[in-house]
Amino acid sequence: MSPHEFREPIWDAPFDAERAIASIPEAATLTGTFLAAVADEAKVRGLALPSARERYLGFKPYPLREHARLMVEAAQAFWPQASIRVGLRRLGRGAPATLVRSLSGRVVFGSAEGVLEALRAMAKSYAIHMKPGTIEIEALGERSALAKLRQIHTFIDPHHVGVLEGVMKFSGVQGTVKLRALGPSAGDLLCEWA
Repeated sequence: MSPHEFREPIWDAPFDAERAIASIPEAATLTGTFLAAVADEAKVRGLALPSARERYLGFKPYPLREHARLMVEAAQAFWPQASIRVGLRRLGRGAPATLVRSLSGRVVFGSAEGVLEALRAMAKSYAIHMKPGTIEIEALGERSALAKLRQIHTFIDPHHVGVLEGVMKFSGVQGTVKLRALGPSAGDLLCEWA
């Protein structure tokens, strides 16, 4: 693996949200914890998201397409001056805080010490909350790791880049995430921190 194979996402690149959502398998799901977080944040901001349900149950699986649509609507409503990619990245950065509000998140993520363990805890949470979808974390050195995302059908670039940026910030470090795309639902994310 060469670091030159990885690039920072182009945050103002065109983004076809409808095409991306349509490509998500119908059977793919995500637990309500994450859908509720988006819908609740909209309510706090006094905004209505057209696709939001009145209520989401934390561990009930919901269509991943629904979550993707909610995120696109939220990205546009929360940050109307920013590109959709930037908005999806910002939403991703909030994933650690959302996770620790759930019981499983406090158990899996709350006890992690250090950046590498926090990244591994986030990877475990994907297996719990998202079907299909896996992340494997490989340590590369004292201040770097490789996240191997497979069957992740929602916005690897930009949303999941933001998730891993959020994990590093949650762990108290500044970090960068660069991408090596392997296909529409697979990619490697190079995480480096100070």
